[in-house]
Amino acid sequence: MKRLFGSLLLAAAVTFGASSEAQAQFTFGPMAAFHDDFDIGVGAHFTTPMASIHEQVGLWGSFIYFFPDEGASFGGASADLKYFEINGGLSYMFPISGSIEPFVAAGLNIARASVDYSGPGEEFVGDLGSSTDIGLSVGGGIMTGLGDSLTGMLGGRLELGGGEGLVIEAGLGFPMGG
Repeated sequence: MKRLFGSLLLAAAVTFGASSEAQAQFTFGPMAAFHDDFDIGVGAHFTTPMASIHEQVGLWGSFIYFFPDEGASFGGASADLKYFEINGGLSYMFPISGSIEPFVAAGLNIARASVDYSGPGEEFVGDLGSSTDIGLSVGGGIMTGLGDSLTGMLGGRLELGGGEGLVIEAGLGFPMGG
């Protein structure tokens, strides 16, 4: 997992370093999300244009930590479910006049779930399990300017594999770079 995350960071650094336009328009900010299986989540997202591909194409990514309502306590024991996602891909912004810009997006979804158990017999139960799954995600939404130095995003993604579900997300973006 560390090697995969490191590879993703390296790819992002190469992409951002390859285009001065991308550096000037890099947007980063907080986000909130709802997953139909894992409830509420918080995280961060980024977007940057990929003019070398097409002026309407952008690179996006996000990290979301969810707070599933799956914890259970019974007879002095407890089980705690932990879940997070790393997402990334390409988006296409539809060129329309006005302050709201619709977009479609597709990419990869890396989902990590684990269960921690504590209680009687803990030494016999061991690790209840963890899994990391990779899948595709497709979706869309809208972006809008919220002033000179703030953007807003509202969207949804269907995860096919990986997190396997519907995610609704909203975020703020702060332009960074020159």
